[in-house]
Amino acid sequence: MKKILLTAAALSAFSTSVYATKARILSLGDEVEDNYFTMDDRYIFTNASYANEYADMVMLEWGDDGAGSGGASLDQDSDAKAMGGFLTKSGDFVYGAYLGNESNVSSFLRILASNATGQYLQTSDNQVDLFIAGGQGVKWGANFLYSKSKDERDASDNAEDSAMALRLGAHTDKWEGFANISLKSESEDKNHTGDPKFEGKLGFQLGGSYTMGNVKYHAAFKKFDWEQTLSGTKTDGGFTRIDLGAGHTHKINATDSVFVRTQFTKLDVELDYTAGKAELNNTVLPVIIGYEGKATSWLVLRGSISHNIIGTAESKNLSSIPLAGTGGSLQNLALASYNGSTTDGETTIANSTTVNAGASFIFGKLTIDGFVGTTAASRAATTQAKQGVLSTDNLLTRVGMTYSF
Repeated sequence: MKKILLTAAALSAFSTSVYATKARILSLGDEVEDNYFTMDDRYIFTNASYANEYADMVMLEWGDDGAGSGGASLDQDSDAKAMGGFLTKSGDFVYGAYLGNESNVSSFLRILASNATGQYLQTSDNQVDLFIAGGQGVKWGANFLYSKSKDERDASDNAEDSAMALRLGAHTDKWEGFANISLKSESEDKNHTGDPKFEGKLGFQLGGSYTMGNVKYHAAFKKFDWEQTLSGTKTDGGFTRIDLGAGHTHKINATDSVFVRTQFTKLDVELDYTAGKAELNNTVLPVIIGYEGKATSWLVLRGSISHNIIGTAESKNLSSIPLAGTGGSLQNLALASYNGSTTDGETTIANSTTVNAGASFIFGKLTIDGFVGTTAASRAATTQAKQGVLSTDNLLTRVGMTYSF
């Protein structure tokens, strides 16, 4: 089912112009869910107090259902999910709502818990995020997340997913802190082989940053524990991610900036199966250099290059994960997003040098963002293979829009 929606948007940490979407974050070498350096309206999902900085804006993220099967889906660059919302200021407070911002991490955990012969467990859908923020010297904010969906169309379907979370944050011009807590995370499919079930037990994200001079230092700790059940057998799972980073931004002029940053990331996923523990361990330390600036009054260009100084991935017993759907295609896609493999052993993450480029077209208070299209043989609208060809009939991918009012 296609989504048609509204969204909320933002200022840029690098320029006085208004442009802020997933495309911008990715073009600058950052991540959509775990971006701690690039300031953008997307940061309200990490620290809710930043809703104060992006008031009176609307944002749209073009997309559809994402990459998926049935009720399970992942947001991918080549198969994006639609989402959006708004933030508005009234008196001393900022209020807002955002639709469809389902977490890929949450979906990843549910996909891993799906059964071997039936469909995938449903991932979060129809998610609504509500915001309130305020404050003067110390600005604060809160975000409540609610998601619920079910499928009972016939005797073979009896699937349900629900989630709730609370995000709290505060910041000044020098420091920030946030605590994001999962209150409920469940998915169940009662009428398929093994009656698979996912039940979150613990979930939180803690972190903050401090700016000294022109250098921003940041740290974050994310943890999810869950229990998954298949054919009456319970398996405990755990997801842990640690991020430590620092970055320096140099202002060239009022609208142009260049930055250099690095971020150490340690990620561990464990599943305690009866036959043995399945593990995925990643350690990454990239250096990222990027630039963003106004080419004309109506065009902003940006780009980045990233290279791993350290980049290793180790997989153990991941072949024991039951494959759902068609050969576990979505599970393999989820594992690949964290460099996981069903072949045991440690490997250096190959081809770690990545170059991204993006652009914003400014029409007064309305801005269109996107990756600069670099398709080769294919001209499909969702294709963006980085093969060095600038396709003028497919100029932008991952398109988003912001509007200030």
